[in-house]
Amino acid sequence: MMYHTSPSLLCADQLRLGETVELLNGLGIDWFHIDVMDGSFVPNFAFGADAIRAVCSAAKRPVYAHVMAVNPQNHIESFAALGCDYFCFHLETTNNPFRLCQQIRAAGMKPAAALNPATGVERLADLLDCLDAVTLMSVEPGFSGQSFLPFMYDKIAALHRMIGGRPVLIEVDGGVNNEIARRCLGCGCDIVVGGYFTLFQKGKAISECYQSFEEAIKEEKV
Repeated sequence: MMYHTSPSLLCADQLRLGETVELLNGLGIDWFHIDVMDGSFVPNFAFGADAIRAVCSAAKRPVYAHVMAVNPQNHIESFAALGCDYFCFHLETTNNPFRLCQQIRAAGMKPAAALNPATGVERLADLLDCLDAVTLMSVEPGFSGQSFLPFMYDKIAALHRMIGGRPVLIEVDGGVNNEIARRCLGCGCDIVVGGYFTLFQKGKAISECYQSFEEAIKEEKV
């Protein structure tokens, strides 16, 4: 089984973002997780078009746009034009997820859906065949540095069982440290978002943090 990590660029040093992307390109990460927040669906703002375009231009790995915004259908074409590879919308923001997935795929991106902690995975049962990935929020969306919600282990396992043999990746986002990452991977997730508790630890080099992460998850037997 392959383990994956996706650095959250929201947690990176914003004054050195380009340098950070170049460093991460060479570390073996699986994709860049870039948060987009509109100040409405979540109480925060993050990453406008110019920043996303710059990241997409510099990234040698896929760019996963986690769109925490109302009316996600209004942003599909623009995010495709910016160069994003994945477009992840929140299931809570739409009544037409099947149409949204079709529009995302037609624009040349891979559709993904995110679920807030209070949203049950059973709501994805009929949608899974339309998705390439699911992001399970393990904290309330909108701010980095929150504590992981422990009931998420069961939720990860339930989604893993529901997916079965489908080629749908499970990403876990929020409050993940190395120990939590190991447990999440053991429950069936494929990718953990690397933030302040893993890849961007204060006072440590990113490469050092990544090595520690890799060593920690190799201990998991699945």
